[in-house]
Amino acid sequence: MKYFVFLATLAMLILTCSNKPDYDLAITNVKIFDSKTKTVAINKTVLIKADTIAAIIDVDNSFSAKQTINGNNRLLTPGFIDTHVHLIGNYGVDADLPSDHLEDDGLKMIRDLTAYHYLNYGVTTIIDMGQPETWMDLTLNWQKNPEPHYPNLYINGGSIVSDEDRRQPSHHIEVMNPEDGRKKVRDYAAKGMKYMKLYSKLRKPDYEAMADEAKKQGIIINSHVDNNVVTIGEAMDYGVKNFEHFFTLTPSVLSYDDHWPLMNEKFGIKMNSSIDEFAAQMVFFFGYIKTKPEIEAKLFALFDKMASEGATLSSALNVLASASGQSDFFTSFEYFPIRNSPMVSYSEAQQKQLDDAYQTMTNYLKIAYDKGVSLRIGTDCRFGGRALLSELILLNKAGFSIEDVLQMATLNGYRAMDLDKNYGSIEVGKKADLLLFEKDPFDNVKNILSEKTVIKDGQVFMLKKSVGHELMQLMITVGPENGKNWFVNALSDDTYGELESSELRNTVKELIGGGKIAEAMTAHELYIEHFPNRTFTIDGTILTNVAYRLAREGKTALLAKFHEFNRINFPEAQKFLGLSVYMAIINKGITAGEVEFEKNRNNPEYKLDENEMNGVGYLFLQKDKTKEAIAVFKMNVSAFPESWNVYDSLGEAYLTDGNKMLAKKNYLKSLELNPENNYAIEALKKL
Repeated sequence: MKYFVFLATLAMLILTCSNKPDYDLAITNVKIFDSKTKTVAINKTVLIKADTIAAIIDVDNSFSAKQTINGNNRLLTPGFIDTHVHLIGNYGVDADLPSDHLEDDGLKMIRDLTAYHYLNYGVTTIIDMGQPETWMDLTLNWQKNPEPHYPNLYINGGSIVSDEDRRQPSHHIEVMNPEDGRKKVRDYAAKGMKYMKLYSKLRKPDYEAMADEAKKQGIIINSHVDNNVVTIGEAMDYGVKNFEHFFTLTPSVLSYDDHWPLMNEKFGIKMNSSIDEFAAQMVFFFGYIKTKPEIEAKLFALFDKMASEGATLSSALNVLASASGQSDFFTSFEYFPIRNSPMVSYSEAQQKQLDDAYQTMTNYLKIAYDKGVSLRIGTDCRFGGRALLSELILLNKAGFSIEDVLQMATLNGYRAMDLDKNYGSIEVGKKADLLLFEKDPFDNVKNILSEKTVIKDGQVFMLKKSVGHELMQLMITVGPENGKNWFVNALSDDTYGELESSELRNTVKELIGGGKIAEAMTAHELYIEHFPNRTFTIDGTILTNVAYRLAREGKTALLAKFHEFNRINFPEAQKFLGLSVYMAIINKGITAGEVEFEKNRNNPEYKLDENEMNGVGYLFLQKDKTKEAIAVFKMNVSAFPESWNVYDSLGEAYLTDGNKMLAKKNYLKSLELNPENNYAIEALKKL
């Protein structure tokens, strides 16, 4: 009897084990894009165990899995990779310190934005190309602990530059000399860093030393060189293989000092005053090169050298296409001010020249690729996921096949970052980061924009929609009141997650930083309504810069509302005396401005800055308010009597006002303090 019970139990165990699924997820009946051979295999089933591709079988073969997705003969590709992202700068207008975002899961909110802007579009891996070092411990922890509902993140740390006598952006990290550069590499290696970024302002001795030390430490260098300091050819001689942005090729074949004025003259354009004009001028340069056979020959020779040495090059194509009017989806290197079209102004003839230059640029891009230069996608903009899809469409329009662009978005990027052991192709043993397209890009390139089932770490990604994030875009596209109405309705829509104060607070900050004042005020009203017991502050520099932007644009009434809004809601933000003087003068006249200045010039709550005060003076001068300008420059002279520049500015204001005697007096004083002030010398000659 005991023997019979034993056999029955054993049979039950065998039956139970045989019914246990072999796999966690099966994706059946799919067309698989092979990113290595650029071919498509049909009638396949992909079997996934945990986060790894465990088997690839013919569709007729049997299997057992916990979850099955019917592919319905749709295209399956590896997850995309964006090799040039700025996570911190793009997703927080005042994000220098992680500690500023501890309240209400603010750090989680920033990471959630990577899912919202990248993973949602099929970008399963992002490479951060420069962030403040204050964030490195946190983001390196994110890198070392990937999660299925976020894209894989790999960081480069700060953008390394040589020391300069000027204030650096927070993500630019200075090295003092070659040995200091070597130490920086060793410090990054000790943290477990896989990559570093050497930036354009890094001098040759520092660059060479850091590239050499990186080889010793096993760190991959990604380099942005576009300032005629180190060329791409020289960087390759130092052992660097990865370069950022196709447009950075131009300073490696010509001198900006010599050719930028000639290029501007040829196309009748001026030096760029906005980031979008800069992007457009990078495109114009390729049109200029086309007219210079000797420079074009150097460009082709550089392509050959890059191909022979296995160099890779990222794209940033959508940013340049946006500035040129060639993309349906606008992006820029800088998100602020918020806008949906480029800040450029060209005549019809110049736009035609820009169109031709863009075509020339993409022709050169195709020539580089055909010669063997490995191209990868690096969007370098806020909306990277959507921009990456746009870049693939733009590349196809430029003559690249669908197979080519899919390879650029997958294997090429992963290989360049030495991640292709686990990612970039659909093979047994690799991570299950996959995209199942609703519509086939091989049928129509615009199907790249179609819905996708995103598989990350073997799990189906489901985006948690955010009321706070979507409110910002709605405010911009449909206006404050309509955005507010949408917000009220969305709160009762169960497709959205619970409203988070950190998301709504970030929306207010970004709208302010982007110059969308009416929208920001309405969003702040919603914040106060829903989180009445919570307050937050904004960097006073941001508030002041936005105020001056409104002043330059002549939006006096809106400026007055914004100034009062800031006074009431952000009393802890640093106050700048120049702005207070400006507001007093435009509201109550010169005397009120003088009283404001004297009352607060020694007040520790206010920052008295020589350059800011000078800027206020020129703001009045440019608006033909010479009396106001003179008053402000005189205040600045009283505050900074040892500065040659303040006397120079006051002299200019007096000259504009027709008072040659006082103009001469102040120019002479400026020259006394700085005998090399050529502006004063020339002005005195004319006087």
